[in-house]
Amino acid sequence: MIIIDTKSSDIRTIDGVKNIPLYKFKMLPYELENREYTDYIFQSPQAVLNFSKHLNLLRNNNTNAYAIGDTTKNTLSHFGIDSISPNIPGSEELIKRLKDKMLDKKFLIIKGSDGLNLIYRFLEENNINSDEISVYERVRLDDYSNLKEDFEGADAIIFPSVYAADIFFEKIYTKNINAKLFCISNRILNQLNKRGYKAKILENYFSNSELIQEIKKSI
Repeated sequence: MIIIDTKSSDIRTIDGVKNIPLYKFKMLPYELENREYTDYIFQSPQAVLNFSKHLNLLRNNNTNAYAIGDTTKNTLSHFGIDSISPNIPGSEELIKRLKDKMLDKKFLIIKGSDGLNLIYRFLEENNINSDEISVYERVRLDDYSNLKEDFEGADAIIFPSVYAADIFFEKIYTKNINAKLFCISNRILNQLNKRGYKAKILENYFSNSELIQEIKKSI
């Protein structure tokens, strides 16, 4: 069985899953003018990686770190940073975790240039002191023609982001691809459905031991 994950990068690798990134990251210059934040929110693993030179700011006992999902949480853990994350990855679920933890706080949101700003808007609407910085941008590859053969031989394709799904159908998909499609959130599923394709949300995407078994049972 050939399983392809279109995630662009993180520190996790899984035997039996082939990673084929559909875009790359470009680091953006940024300045951290204020270092007195009480809470840091990371919206992706890449946000953690591109903010790594400032992670010592999070080692203060009075500082809290939030992660958008398990992959981001695991990336922070790799640097020795404990974080709070929702059971279901995504901005809406993380907002639920923030609602009773906002009083007298100052938040910094670290994200990509095209990342969602739902959390920042929520904090602003509730008059919570908050800033937002973009530390990277996602960039499409120059050519996708050499990837089509890999996908035509796949039994399962995983989309961890809407961006990866959009690139796949715009640049790679052919009628010769018969793989079952998987994703990790309702937002991605809705985007695939809008394109007329069915997919299954993986319950065990963040479990190295159970991911492949879940996919096998679904095919």
